[in-house]
Amino acid sequence: MFNTVRHFDIADWVDYVREQVAPVQHSEMLAHLQSGCTKCRKVVDQLTRFAVICAREEAYNVPEHVERSVKAFFALHKQPQVSLLKRVIGNLMYDSLNDPQPAGVRMGHQISRHVLFQAGDYSVDLRFEHEKGSSSMVMVGQIANRQTPEEQVAHFPVILLSGSRELTRSLSNSFGEFQLEYTPQSDLHLLVPLGSKGQELEVALNQTGLEIN
Repeated sequence: MFNTVRHFDIADWVDYVREQVAPVQHSEMLAHLQSGCTKCRKVVDQLTRFAVICAREEAYNVPEHVERSVKAFFALHKQPQVSLLKRVIGNLMYDSLNDPQPAGVRMGHQISRHVLFQAGDYSVDLRFEHEKGSSSMVMVGQIANRQTPEEQVAHFPVILLSGSRELTRSLSNSFGEFQLEYTPQSDLHLLVPLGSKGQELEVALNQTGLEIN
């Protein structure tokens, strides 16, 4: 009479690898492996490797800078939607166009413009550069909290729109700075959703006397 070898099913081996079987069954399964069953040994080896990978994943802590970068990526590529944030309108406080210009400055190859807005507790400092003959404009800006300058205004989307149509967007860095390149159009305005602050800053670039072109 032949003795039939009893193989354990995969559910039993999962519990074995996780050390969740009764002592008696554990001894039986260990003896089965030691008897030289290659089929079950292969299953156990695969399950053991998988358990090690799972343990490593569970113990792994994502570095803070990686988490910030991922969140920033999704914030930058988030689709426009109706905002539920409180809209804070920016008021023009300074425009370099009103400064006396030395003779010959306006005749240069590069046209520069500097404007400063205040929107609630925040200031929005904007500088514009435009090479003569170029159809594009470069806007370099910085957002800061005037009441608490030490507050970081970092990783917030900065969206440039023409009317309700989005033209381009950027993301503020750890200093609240951002840069946008665009083609001048009508009804330009910036939106800066400060989600964690419950506010959304709006700066109209086509106010009276502020045609950026």
